[in-house]
Amino acid sequence: MSDPDRVGRLRAIRADDLSPEQQRLWLSITDGPRGSAPWMVNDGVLAGPFNAWLHIPDVGAGLAHAGEHLRFSSSLSPDVREIIIMTVGAHWRSEFEFWAHSSIAREEGVADAVIDAIAVGDRAAVLSHSTPTAAAAYAVVCSLLDTGHVSESTMADLVAVVGESTAVEAVTLAGYYTCVSFTLNAFAVPLPDGVSPRFGEAP
Repeated sequence: MSDPDRVGRLRAIRADDLSPEQQRLWLSITDGPRGSAPWMVNDGVLAGPFNAWLHIPDVGAGLAHAGEHLRFSSSLSPDVREIIIMTVGAHWRSEFEFWAHSSIAREEGVADAVIDAIAVGDRAAVLSHSTPTAAAAYAVVCSLLDTGHVSESTMADLVAVVGESTAVEAVTLAGYYTCVSFTLNAFAVPLPDGVSPRFGEAP
């Protein structure tokens, strides 16, 4: 049986427990564009990485602000943005991240065939169903996840279709959601009740 006073491996921080710094972070999430997600507050606790980030509210506020910009003010098209996020989540086997963003991806027009291919790492299938922009971004992110580096030609392909600033944003997005994945995985943040794991048991 799960402990109602914990979120995974961390103490659950509720609205009546907040310091002033934590309250500012809480309100920036719940009153901002993320707050419309029906799962964002679960049993009085912030879902996703946010309960963890409340434990370090000054750093958490910076991370949350960066993520809000990358999600809601992005120069990437929504489908490409979500393909990048899902690719990172699948690589790190981050259940909550992949679950949340596969739902958003469908709303943004990403086909189930692409979502399923990303989940199992079928890169050829992802590329065969992708636009040139999505394919170029996917190639960059896969290279980063494989080696931590990107070849000149692979990056040039992305810059050619989106420009330099948006290419920087794509890389930053992948890095940000790696941080999110690490937070979710390290502290064993659970999926909502009734949602089945996509990647099986954690290693």
